[in-house]
Amino acid sequence: MTRSNRVVVVAIAGAVSALALGFAEANAFWPGGAGIDAIRPFNSQTAGELHRTRRVMNRLALALNAEPGGTVRQDLDLPDLPEAVTSFGGAILNDALYVYGGHTGYAHSYSTAEQGNTLLRLNLREAGEWESLAGGPKLQGLALVAHGGKLYRLGGFTAKNAEGEDHDLWSQNSAAAFDPATGKWNDMPALPEPRSSFDAAVLGEAIYVIGGWSLQGPAENQWHTTAWRLDFGQERQNWQPLPSPPFQRRALAAAAHADKLYVIGGMQEQGGPTTRVAVFDPQAGEWSEGPPLVGEQGMTGFGASAFATGGNLYVSTFSGELQRLAPDGSRWEVVRKLPTARFFHRMLPVDDQRLLVVGGASMQSGKFPELEIIELGAKPQP
Repeated sequence: MTRSNRVVVVAIAGAVSALALGFAEANAFWPGGAGIDAIRPFNSQTAGELHRTRRVMNRLALALNAEPGGTVRQDLDLPDLPEAVTSFGGAILNDALYVYGGHTGYAHSYSTAEQGNTLLRLNLREAGEWESLAGGPKLQGLALVAHGGKLYRLGGFTAKNAEGEDHDLWSQNSAAAFDPATGKWNDMPALPEPRSSFDAAVLGEAIYVIGGWSLQGPAENQWHTTAWRLDFGQERQNWQPLPSPPFQRRALAAAAHADKLYVIGGMQEQGGPTTRVAVFDPQAGEWSEGPPLVGEQGMTGFGASAFATGGNLYVSTFSGELQRLAPDGSRWEVVRKLPTARFFHRMLPVDDQRLLVVGGASMQSGKFPELEIIELGAKPQP
């Protein structure tokens, strides 16, 4: 693409951002329950115009940001989410994308009506229509992971109040497994304590749960100082405690990489948002400090999403950067700017060379129904 064409695209992107700010109310900074959510468009017409323009910009940005050696699939046009959502559970299993729960309302508005309770599936091989599968409890701020041909739904919080009423928010300790072969949820050992605004990852034959807090209605929020592991290799499965994490954070990202668990960014109980990274080594049973994310602002690590694929660990940040852990694990590298800057989204691996960005929101333009496929290109050299 020529320099003049790039200037035109940048100018259009600036106009889209200005349109988003002009047609939206300002969004307050701190969340009431699971995270910052969407700003509110003044009316459905302007929201629709912004959505259509943003889809065009997403495709332009994908083409502009492709790395040398990478290609953008033009034949895979995935449908939007049925409803824009943040703070949901997302996983890919057997070439299908699964989404559960989340928040569909406006910023700081939490109610039963604004929470999802249906497991949705999208076939990524054919890019057809979304399917509604099994229902379940109303939840947001939950985790959903895949392992051994099944999905595992963990924690989250439920709003017991109706729209317009005082918030009555309760973290849950529920855990359930979904088997695509039967189409049913089955209860599994409950979390040892109610937990929301956390993350989970599968490492080896175990699920790890880390971070978050407990919301108990009118009681004071309790930040968790614990972390847990459920080992599928045990004959009798139950949650086992990990050594106490040297931090208390929520709205963080957890990912398995190189036989270790990486806990990235989040909001600290004391000190606000952070770019710090903690690393847990299951073999040694020890926590250590990893390299911080690239970025001077702590918000870079707030509401981020991380996953490893193709031998590399990636994180999608609040500022719209795709960062990759260096092969020696000593630092993070900015791979590229993403088409849209999102937080409280999910970034999931399609295969070794592609990531899928789902849902989430930005402070400027609200919630994103669009899905974005990110081509990774050639592997980095040590």
